[in-house]
Amino acid sequence: MSRDLLSLNLFGTPALSCTAGPVAISPGAAMVAAYLALGPAEGRNREVAATQLFADSPVGVGRRRLSTAVWRLRTEVRAVTGHDLVEAGTERLTLSPQVGLTIDSVEFEALVRPVLDTRAESLDDDAVARLERAVSLHRGLLVESCHDEWVLGDRTRLENLYLTALDYLLIHYGARGELGAVGKYGELALAIEPLREDLHRHLMAAYGAAGREDLVERQFERCRRLLVEELGADPMPETVALYARLRRGRAPSTDLTVLALVGDLEAARRDLGRLSLVIDRALDHLGHLT
Repeated sequence: MSRDLLSLNLFGTPALSCTAGPVAISPGAAMVAAYLALGPAEGRNREVAATQLFADSPVGVGRRRLSTAVWRLRTEVRAVTGHDLVEAGTERLTLSPQVGLTIDSVEFEALVRPVLDTRAESLDDDAVARLERAVSLHRGLLVESCHDEWVLGDRTRLENLYLTALDYLLIHYGARGELGAVGKYGELALAIEPLREDLHRHLMAAYGAAGREDLVERQFERCRRLLVEELGADPMPETVALYARLRRGRAPSTDLTVLALVGDLEAARRDLGRLSLVIDRALDHLGHLT
């Protein structure tokens, strides 16, 4: 089999595949493959691997379980590719360079990181295509069935990148008035972080730029309800001020100084009687900052 035909997917449940279809590997073998794929290029120390992968077992049992899992992984992959996926030394375990292997999480990060040097409002077609390809690779949390320490750092890093990619796409399509894409990427982001007010504001701004006051209203109400139900809190002054601007048909402002927010909130008090209680509390909060 060619070197480039084997793929390891780590988003969601770890799985191995080739051009002919899925490569059947046992759960323990899949976890070893994920563990090595997320490790350094020089591989992992066997003793450390046994401790991290089988922390619920005594040391000797953990070593035996690791050896069995590695044997299964090598045997199951060899049956399909003719190669050993793992080089198993007495002290270290390494993914073999003799097997061409692509890893979705590695591809994801390589697609997203270069784009983040550009402002979301300035993305070109190539950058947008990279982000959309990266987002399509995200099928769930990194090794979602595992909650051990060795995966958590990578999971947090990649989830933050995923949210940033979605936010970039939301802002990009919002500036172009493509509300279908705005809704799609906004919903994906809010499914992970429903209480992130900046995401709600970006959606409100996109809807406002498209002249959809009804969607601005809906998004603000959704944000307000979530905050009240989950945190017992009102929206931040910045969120209320943006809503007030958009309801008056003004473009979102980049001026988020206390005086600018107070001005918008005072106008909102006059224009939006039904929000007076929320606005009063926002103004009170800002009063402590002046």
